[in-house]
Amino acid sequence: MSRSRVLRSSLGRVFYSIIGGLLIGLPLIVVLAVYASGDPGTPPVGLVAGLVALVLVGAFALRLALVRVVLHDDHIELVNPLRSFRFYWSDVEDIDIISSAGWIVRVWAGGVPRWAWGASQIGQFGAVPFSSVHDDPAKDAPRRVYDGYRQMRTAWKRSRDRITRGE
Repeated sequence: MSRSRVLRSSLGRVFYSIIGGLLIGLPLIVVLAVYASGDPGTPPVGLVAGLVALVLVGAFALRLALVRVVLHDDHIELVNPLRSFRFYWSDVEDIDIISSAGWIVRVWAGGVPRWAWGASQIGQFGAVPFSSVHDDPAKDAPRRVYDGYRQMRTAWKRSRDRITRGE
């Protein structure tokens, strides 16, 4: 059985869960209140479109609450808002950390970078692209992001060494 380690932001998970729940729940309460009050008539198209938009944004916020990076013995799984990626450690070419609209951990596989949003975070200057491009990730990245980055690199190197030894 494979051990796994989950990297995610607990604060982000709670924040996006609350926002998503509110954005989905409030329109449903409005619809329930309008229809419980008697004969509501034909609803305006703009109101219906607005309520549907709030529910969709809420659903996306709930998806953001599920963002994470899962480290397994034999592979890494990146669960991003719109898509998930799974790479065997033998296919991973590099793992690095960059500053571009925040601190982002990248996993390179097949010559293509994939962002590990579960271990990423907005930088100290906000979401301004390249705001801290000359900063040192070891000193300037948020501790959770840098610790997640180190854990990914350690798991990758450990797996690569195991493959080299033929285990």
